[in-house]
Amino acid sequence: MFASCAYLPQATAGPVPSSRCASNRLVSSSTSNFSPRPRRKHSSRIKFRCEKIFKSFDVHRTRLRTYNGSISVSATAKNSPQPLPEHGKGPVVLNLPTMLTLLRVAAVPCITILFYMQGAWVAPACSAIFILAAITDWADGYLARKLELVSSFGAFLDPVADKLMVATALVLMCTRPPPDVNAALISIPATIIIGREITMSAIREWAAAASGKARAAVAVNSYGKIKTAAQLVALSVLLGARDGCGWIRMTGASEIWLINSGLLCLWLSAGLASISLWIYLVGVMKFMS
Repeated sequence: MFASCAYLPQATAGPVPSSRCASNRLVSSSTSNFSPRPRRKHSSRIKFRCEKIFKSFDVHRTRLRTYNGSISVSATAKNSPQPLPEHGKGPVVLNLPTMLTLLRVAAVPCITILFYMQGAWVAPACSAIFILAAITDWADGYLARKLELVSSFGAFLDPVADKLMVATALVLMCTRPPPDVNAALISIPATIIIGREITMSAIREWAAAASGKARAAVAVNSYGKIKTAAQLVALSVLLGARDGCGWIRMTGASEIWLINSGLLCLWLSAGLASISLWIYLVGVMKFMS
C-alpha cells in the first residue's frame, strides 16, 4: 500500500511508500494497520568507541546511557572540585583528615595546661605541639583533596581548629612573654589578629546567607595565606622562647635575634591581617544595604 506524506517537499511527486515516510501523519484511509519500523539499537561497539575517546581526555568518570536509540554521555573532569555531601544524607564519618583536625582541637587544652608547668622541657614541648598542629593543618586539607574525602563536617571543623589553636597561643604568650620582652609588643598584635578573626567569622556567616557574588568576595586571598604562615612561624618561635633559648644553645645576641625575629613575624602577621580584612570589607560592602 502507498500513502502520501504531509511533510515532504512539494517537488516530490507520486506516491510514497509508507515504510519510507519520516512522518507519522499519513494521509490514508487505512492507516490503522500501519506500524512504524522500530529503530535499531546502538551496538556495544559504539559505547566502546565513546569510552575510548573519553580516555584520551583528562576525564575522571564517564557514564554512557542508551534510551530510545540515543546515547547520553556525562563526564566529570579529574581536577573538578567534588561537591560536599548534602545535609542530612548520612552520619558523620571520621575519616583520616577529620581525625587530624580533631587532634588539633584536642591539642588546645593540652598546650594550655602544659604552658604553666615548670621545667626546662616545657617550652620546647609547647613549641613542638604547636609545630605539629601547624603540620596537621596542611596535611588534613591535602589528604582530603588527594583522597577525595572532603566532607561538610571537616570543612566546618578545620577553620574552627585553626582559630582555637592560634587564639590560645596568643593569649598564653600575652600572660607570659619571653624574657626581656615587653608584654605590649605581643598583646597589641594579638588583639589585632584575634579581632580580625572574629570580624571575618561574622562576615563569612553573612556572606553564606547572601548571594553567590558575596560568597566569592570572601574567598581566601594571598594576604590571608601569607598571614597564616607568618603567625605560625612567630608563635612557634615565641612559645619555644618562653624561658629563653638556652635549650637550643642560643644565648646572648643570637637569643635576642631569634626572639626579635619571632616578634617581627608576629607584627607582620598583624599587618597582613589588617590588609586582608580591609580587602574583604571593601568586597562585601557593595552587597550590603
